[in-house]
Amino acid sequence: MPEGDSYVHAAYAARPILLDEEIVAVEGSAPSIRRYSSRIVGSTVGEVRTYGKHLFVDLDSGYSVHVHLAMNGTLRVRSSGPVRPGPARLVLVTEQGIVTVSGTKDVEADRTPALDARVLEPLGPDLIADEFDWTDFERRARKAGPDISVADFLLDQRVMAGVGNVYKNEVAFLERLNPMQSIGTLEFERLRAMAERSRTLLRANRRPGKRVTTGDWRRSLWVYGREGRPCRRCGTTIRQTWFGAPEPRVTYWCPRCQPAD
Repeated sequence: MPEGDSYVHAAYAARPILLDEEIVAVEGSAPSIRRYSSRIVGSTVGEVRTYGKHLFVDLDSGYSVHVHLAMNGTLRVRSSGPVRPGPARLVLVTEQGIVTVSGTKDVEADRTPALDARVLEPLGPDLIADEFDWTDFERRARKAGPDISVADFLLDQRVMAGVGNVYKNEVAFLERLNPMQSIGTLEFERLRAMAERSRTLLRANRRPGKRVTTGDWRRSLWVYGREGRPCRRCGTTIRQTWFGAPEPRVTYWCPRCQPAD
């Protein structure tokens, strides 16, 4: 499941193919990729950057390509070979290889300032970045309604950018918070602690390899995907439900470590 660390990994994989290289061909079914293909082909890639759960390819033409992998999107890199026909939303070709994005509708091209304004301005600070704006986080967190659940607070990209469903479950467990509990029952320091924990886990998983939240790659996650199995901390059976608004998401928790308040 693509989360903030997934985008860092994708950018790391794409840079050897794209960075400082000229785009010699572009394909894909995304409408704006077709519309601005003349602005993309012949341009040189100046930067491949990420912010939360978003990836940008910045071009010296003043345009950028934006990718959001959503739930099931993938970014793949090949060092050589033909541009294969298929359902890809985006195919970028340089002399170094081919980058293909598929499985997501959220691919677009536009002028860089327009993309940044449309995509980035609504988002909270990027948890995985080297610098995190705690003042902005506090302002946004205090505006969140008191009835919002811990689970939905963690997933709200307008408060902090980068947490997806795996980290939602893992952070709630590590902070000993029931994911269905409303944040109005918590002191603000508990909200800040969730952000600090999210930042720690995401940044620890910037390196390539298996996502680990436990510190042990042999048993990498605390609760996510472990319904019916014993809690790694207390032995209680992990439970699962579908919960959240506006779209319910699969949620795992330990009833003993994360009791309902």
